[in-house]
Amino acid sequence: MRATAFGLDVRSEVTLRLLEGSSAKPTGRALALSIHAGDAARRDWPESAELVCDERQPDGKVIFRIEAHPVAGYLIFGPEYGAYRLSADGKRLHCIPGERSAGAWQRLLIAQVLPFAALLRGLEVFHASAVVRDGEAIAFLGPSRAGKTSLALELCRRGARFLADDVLAVEPRAQRLLAHPGTAVAGVDRSPDEEERKADRFSRNDVLAVNDREQLVRMQDASDPAPLAALFFLDRRADGPERPAFEPAADARLLLAATFNFVLASPERLRGLLEVCALAARLRVERIVVGPATGSPELSAAVQERLSYSR
Repeated sequence: MRATAFGLDVRSEVTLRLLEGSSAKPTGRALALSIHAGDAARRDWPESAELVCDERQPDGKVIFRIEAHPVAGYLIFGPEYGAYRLSADGKRLHCIPGERSAGAWQRLLIAQVLPFAALLRGLEVFHASAVVRDGEAIAFLGPSRAGKTSLALELCRRGARFLADDVLAVEPRAQRLLAHPGTAVAGVDRSPDEEERKADRFSRNDVLAVNDREQLVRMQDASDPAPLAALFFLDRRADGPERPAFEPAADARLLLAATFNFVLASPERLRGLLEVCALAARLRVERIVVGPATGSPELSAAVQERLSYSR
């Protein structure tokens, strides 16, 4: 199969369910993906590789780990997700899912591995969800559970086009930032207070996979990259206002800290990150202070009003 996501043209020998449905146009950055069985992850992997990321749950359980070697590339492994060997140039990816379900191993593929490959190919990635409105990309940044996905989905219900969920790949182009479509999949929170309210939003055919934290649903994605026009940082506070409050995001560290990946710290990547942040600083960059009682319908209405008022 062939699918374009995060600015990469993925070429796979088998159909990948979480990459199906992508309508993004090819970019010319080919990534050859192959699937292997058995112990292929550690086979010929250098013992001198360095552990560069060790993400764990509060109880110490490993979520995923990343090892790096200047020649062999990167080994990404998660007990629930399998293993992935990514070449140092970001052009070849070997997936070793083991006995994991497609919904499990492909989840890490689209959430971490492909964005990592995009970084290696010269793009930058933000921890953001995004939509396209009037031909321009609008990005929503913030920590996990800030409401980025819920806001993006609500704006899509109001006529926007889905662009990316949780990870947004951007590329400097002619002194602007071009925002690339991610996958045509969104991870919808399954917390008890949200589940009943969201149950009627998606048909059974839309749901691709379900785990303890979320359900992965099929989205109708944007087919073309779009110029990035605005970045909104969601600041959800226990003592926040009743109505969303917009204020300039004057602290440049917000943009620098918004990258999705702190592992890759080569001089080339850091120069690219600084260039992207400098271009982003020229755009509308605002913080949205939100109270605990503000839901995604109220927040999306406020964002629409803000964008319309500024035109």
